[in-house]
Amino acid sequence: MTSDPHGIVPATGRDDVATASLEGDADVADVHRDVRRALDARDWARAVQLVGAHWSALLDEPGQLLDEALRLIPLDAFELDARAAAVRDIRLHSAADAVDRMLGSASLPDADDLDELEALARSDRALSLLSVAASRMIALRVRGRFPRAVRLASLVERFSRIAAVHRPGLVASRVPAALLQAGITRGLADDLAGAVLSLRDAYERSGDSRVDYVQRDAAGKAALFLALDGDIGQASAWLARHDAAPAVDGWFASRIALTADTARAIVGIESLRRDDAECALRMLEQPVNAEQGWGPAVTYARARHALVWGDRLGTLQSVRADKARFDAWLAEGSTLGPLLTHAEVELLLSLRQDAQAQRAAADHADHHIARLTRARLALAAGDAPLAARRAAEALGVSRTTRERLGALATHAAARAALPVAGEYSDLAASVRERGLLSTWLAVPAAARSALGADLADTQGAREVAALDDDRVRITPQQRRVLEGLDRGMSLQAIASQSHLSINTVKSHARALYQRLGATTRDEAVAAAYDLGLL
Repeated sequence: MTSDPHGIVPATGRDDVATASLEGDADVADVHRDVRRALDARDWARAVQLVGAHWSALLDEPGQLLDEALRLIPLDAFELDARAAAVRDIRLHSAADAVDRMLGSASLPDADDLDELEALARSDRALSLLSVAASRMIALRVRGRFPRAVRLASLVERFSRIAAVHRPGLVASRVPAALLQAGITRGLADDLAGAVLSLRDAYERSGDSRVDYVQRDAAGKAALFLALDGDIGQASAWLARHDAAPAVDGWFASRIALTADTARAIVGIESLRRDDAECALRMLEQPVNAEQGWGPAVTYARARHALVWGDRLGTLQSVRADKARFDAWLAEGSTLGPLLTHAEVELLLSLRQDAQAQRAAADHADHHIARLTRARLALAAGDAPLAARRAAEALGVSRTTRERLGALATHAAARAALPVAGEYSDLAASVRERGLLSTWLAVPAAARSALGADLADTQGAREVAALDDDRVRITPQQRRVLEGLDRGMSLQAIASQSHLSINTVKSHARALYQRLGATTRDEAVAAAYDLGLL
């Protein structure tokens, strides 16, 4: 069997009419009939062709035919069509190495090669290219391969817009769903701003779509990604568009509702409307037999709620369990991995578990939000000058509203002893404009008052990550002694390892015991664990 140079429409040896009939908007009933005949005849080549060409229609329709076909068709038969291999992966969440190889078996043009994209967009192969690129992009995203998936998202976006101009009759009905999937891919792959642009485009083109869910889903996904970004005002506006869009029936309705309800919960939390937040949270369940990339978003919403109102310790354990559970979707290039790590650190700091927070921060340490995390850690440690410097650094690399306002709030908290309203006028204005009222919970009351922030009606919200004079703080030298004691080392061994005299180490140990209210090694270590110093 041979392939098109781009692996788009495989040649099968059938007549041209039969091959051509696989493309375009065939009647769904005819597609189902043909798939059933191919399965009954064990004509795997024909079945794979049909799945690859009509994967979108088969996915959109209720029933078990697609799943039955994917289970019956032998794995090696999917070598015939990259689209069908990708659909198999999307539906079955396969981890087989053979499927992973198939996803890269057909070459695709580069998103930056405009001449080639123009030529393909004018050709009869335009729909095939769009279908292959979109299906492979989704399959990679479902597997948590975000860097590769987002590169294909660029191709899908650019080619969709070019082909819609040159071959509108051929591709226009498929472009809205393709842009929807590209937006979802970007949103889960740490490009929230790019996600919203593609989702807005999908929403505006939804009237051309051959499926009826694009408008509602694009609005709900845009609301979620804006909520994760921290632009609560815009997230609320997109939730209103989601609610106004036509209702959707079918197996995918619950999945559309899941992301919209997650957005609704985050909006309620960040705008400090507890009743709204908890009403939305009651609607959320971890997804089952669905794309698992959404599970971390649900976990993140619950972590944010616990930080403001809920059971911080219990939720911390759940966050850790879910980070392990969703590890494949929290790796390099993900949106939720760094956000969940930051939420875990803030939960630990709120519980005065400073040492554990330091260790947790090592995850995603190279991500841009990590600078904000390090500023929070310095603030919790009582090093206000360092916290202010790190907050300023975080502001310089911030890519989201949440990071920018978080950095400004941390800087204000670090300088709480000398609050200057004018210096933070940008913070106050941005909090009002974006609706991210939870920002104020990281700023001490004195500084909030100087900035004119009114938190009278927060339904019991608690401060988070602000300076806390009641914390037990120890010096770096005392920490070195404490960690040695925890490992069972003698004072002499600690002195040798630290290149200090035994008398100096004894002096640090006495000061440490006094800080912890301890008289023995065991009491000191136990107290340190209770206070979160170990």
